[in-house]
Formats: sequence, C-alpha cells, structure tokens
Amino acid sequence: MDQQSQTSASEWRRHWPMVLAAFFGMSFYALFAYSNQMFVQPLEKEFGWPRRDIAFGYSIYAMVAFLLGPLIGAMVDRFGARRIALPGLALSSLAFAALGFTTGDVRTWFGLWLILATTGLAIKSTVWTAAISSAFVKNRAMALSVMLSGSALAQLGAPILGRWLIPDIGWRHTYFVFGLGWGGIALVLALFLFRDANRPAAGQAGVDARASLPGYTFRQAIFSKPMILIFIANLLNALMGSGITFQLKPILSDTVLGESGSALVAATAGITGILGKLGTGWLLDRTDSKWVPALSFGIGSLAFFLMLDLFHSAPAVILGVLIYGAYTGAGLSVTAFLVSRYAGLKSFGAVYGVLGSMLMLGTALGPPIGAAIYDKFHTYHPLLWAVIPICLIAAALMLFLGKYPEFNSKPDEK
Repeated sequence: MDQQSQTSASEWRRHWPMVLAAFFGMSFYALFAYSNQMFVQPLEKEFGWPRRDIAFGYSIYAMVAFLLGPLIGAMVDRFGARRIALPGLALSSLAFAALGFTTGDVRTWFGLWLILATTGLAIKSTVWTAAISSAFVKNRAMALSVMLSGSALAQLGAPILGRWLIPDIGWRHTYFVFGLGWGGIALVLALFLFRDANRPAAGQAGVDARASLPGYTFRQAIFSKPMILIFIANLLNALMGSGITFQLKPILSDTVLGESGSALVAATAGITGILGKLGTGWLLDRTDSKWVPALSFGIGSLAFFLMLDLFHSAPAVILGVLIYGAYTGAGLSVTAFLVSRYAGLKSFGAVYGVLGSMLMLGTALGPPIGAAIYDKFHTYHPLLWAVIPICLIAAALMLFLGKYPEFNSKPDEK
C-alpha cells in the first residue's frame, strides 16, 4: 500500500466514529424539512388552514437560521462543534416533538416553529461540516458526502415512517416519535462519538486555534469571486427548490402516481440522494473539474421536467423523482466541499454560516411561494416550470469558479 493510501485509510480509522455521529445529527436536522410533506395534508384536513400558512411554519425556522446562521458559524470556529451540537440536539429533540401540541389557533403552530428555529440553530449543517472538514484532508469530499447522506436518510425515512405512523397513531404522536426517538438516537451517538479534531485543547481555543488553520480570513473569503458565485447559485437553488422539497408528496399526488403511491415514491429520492452524495464525493476527491458541480446543479432541470407528468407515465415520474434525489444529494456535498476548498478552514464556520443563511433565505421564501402558487392555480406546474431554468443558471455559474487557491497556514500571509 502506498503512502497516500495509508494516509487516506488512517483518516477513516481515526475519525469514522465522528462521521457516524455527524451523519445521524445531520439526518435529524434534515428531518425538519423532509418530514413536512407528510404533515401538510393532515394539518389541512384537521384545522382547515391554507397550505400557505402550514408552509410558513418552516419559513419562520428558515428566517431565524438566515439571520443567526453566521453567528453559529463563528461560535463553531471559536468553541468547537461538540460544545454547540450536544445542547442543540437535546433542545431540538424536545422542540420538534412539541409540534405535536399544535392547536387550532395557527399562532401556536408559528410559535412552536419559532422555538424549534432557536434551538435548531445549534445543529445546522455548519456544525457538522466544520468538524468533518477539519478532520479530513485526503478524503474530505467523501467524508462530507457520507455525513451529508444523513439528509438523504431523512429524505428516505420521513415519508416511509410518516406513511406508517400517521394513519396508525396520528400526526401528533408521529411528531413525538420523530422528535424524541430520532432526535434521541442522534443525541446519544453525538454524546459518545462526536469530537472536534485538529483543535487545541480547551482553554486554548479561539483566535489561536483559527490562526493555525489554512485559508482566507472571513472578509477575504466572502468577497472572493468563487464564493460570490457559490452564494448566488445556492440562493437561486434554495429559493425554488425548497418549495418543491416541502411539498414533494402533494406534488406527486397530483401526478399519475396518485395518493397511494406518492409517499413511497417520494421516499425513493432518499436512496438516490445517498448515491448522489457518495458519487460526487468520490469524484471531487479525484478531480478538480468544474463539470462535476455544474452537472450536480443542472441535473435538477431534467428531474423537474419529468415530474411535470407531461407524458402521463408513472415510470417517467418515478425517474424524475430518482434524479431529483441525486440532485439534492449531490448539491449539498458539492457545496460543502467547494467552501472548504475556496475559503479554506481558518474561517470555515463563519463562511459556511453565511452560505447557510443564503440557503435559509431561499428556504424561508420558497415553501410559501410554492404553496401560494398551488392555492392560486390548484396545480404545481407553474412552480416546476420556474425551477427548470433556475437549475441551469446555477449550473452555468459553477463553470466560472476558477482554480482552487493554495493556502498558507500562517495567519498573516493571505
């Protein structure tokens, strides 16, 4: 075995427990978004709320993350991911379960989402990606992809469990199971396995810890051309894509698949989401071709075209959902890796926190826009048609990123 292979293998031997814990932590965070599609229709049926109001609950969560995401990133840079993640998982588990106490007054729905938004800041993807990026060098893209596959687990598990649990125990108890069960597993794993790698001991954290890492300062990074392009592409993608993610099951229910098949087909997107993440991770560790991120963003246009159900063909719609899963999976992996390469690790948490805010801004606006489109036209076709060119624009931006910069770890040299 050559030296590079030994180095790669030793990274996994040292840090696989952290990746496993981060995988489940990321899955619980992603559950907030991917489980919504299962609750839209039960809430609409019980309370008679318009889908716009139901979607606005998650928009509150997204807006809080948009406003405070960079602060969490800076806290991760200073104190480490573990100190942020553990209390975040404990409180978020309780807050997510509390959605089961929603009453007929829509203000309780909004208030409970505000509580979840506050606690959920501490388990944003920023926390998990910062820890993984600092631990891995040779296998960074693959390690990030494995960790981010936690979101695909939520994408796969939420529809399947929701389809089973909601008719059997009701939507309220399903929230309890998701929050205390899924969140509890993530908390236990993080408590025993999640650690910060390549950081000074407690008491030495802070400025000295950041200064020893390679990369741009926060200001240099966010004003660099590649990061601006990455921000724009992800904002566009999140703005329209989140409207589809939030309502994927209702969208599929309006196709030839019907109500009975929509939940199971929506769950299959989680499988291809994992494949999309792992595939792009493998490629990114082995090539710096800009076609990898460009295709990762652009393939979504084909998925949304097929989901229009213009051919009234179940296989075509299913293929669209499978491609959609790969598209959502690849996009997360590509973005996390690109930030680590174009911004470096010195201010990774703060930079990724700003990017997360851009994503959350789009996520906050996308679901109510998508729901409002449905309320007005009683079809999701205008939303799907709008997303197709947006995917292509985001893909084109990836072709202009340029070469990866070479960083010097000395603090005053960039």
